[in-house]
Amino acid sequence: MSSSRVTAMSELLCLRDVCKTYVSGGTRLEVLKDVSLKVGEREIVAVVGARYEGKTTLTQIAAGMQRPDRGEVWFRGRELSGLSDGTRERLLGLETAWVDRNGPGLRLTVRDYVGLPLAMGHRHGKREVRKLAYEALERVGASDCARQPWEDTSRWQRVLVGLARGIACRPRLLVIDDLLDALGVRRTRQAGELLRSAVDDLGCGLLMSVSDFEAALVADRVWSFERGGLKLMSDQIAGEADVIDIEGVRQGRDRAP
Repeated sequence: MSSSRVTAMSELLCLRDVCKTYVSGGTRLEVLKDVSLKVGEREIVAVVGARYEGKTTLTQIAAGMQRPDRGEVWFRGRELSGLSDGTRERLLGLETAWVDRNGPGLRLTVRDYVGLPLAMGHRHGKREVRKLAYEALERVGASDCARQPWEDTSRWQRVLVGLARGIACRPRLLVIDDLLDALGVRRTRQAGELLRSAVDDLGCGLLMSVSDFEAALVADRVWSFERGGLKLMSDQIAGEADVIDIEGVRQGRDRAP
């Protein structure tokens, strides 16, 4: 990343000492322990960790969908956990977008699924929603499946549709949860190129959780999710952290018996 780009980058999201605990069957599970991270404009930040470890909770708190038990979540100078539920809901879909791999949960065409966040709150008319949804699908190269039921799409098409859904509202902050895993080298690289192009063109920030090291290679800053906390793996911006060779880690893992 160039020094001029780093200087121009302003902070969008800041998590400070965020903690989250769930109670199940009398057992307390602390999934987030004093988590702190930042995301700036035109910056991609990746959190790498195993599935079901707490990454979804982290991304939902970052997007304002959940409140932390302790700690602060700042988005563009506003502390999200102090806002009302209604205000946080209005931010989601206007300034922030959260995307996962699960799909709509009901039978919708791809175009209607992509346009659903735009239609909520009656901010756009039906014709405009369809136009914006189609433009987002066209941007990621998935316009050919616009009228197709989401359930009938391929794994790769669902990745593209998820990306289109995320960028359709032109958010300031895009949060992606486990969408890019198990795609293979070629598809992972292709998805990374689409993400980088979208982040640069929209001027937004991107926080994404991934389970595969390969999917994190596009990121400017990479964190490892370990036992509810974060460890900085690589930082192309600050240049001060110990940098782990992610590609070497991947190759070593592949050679392991």
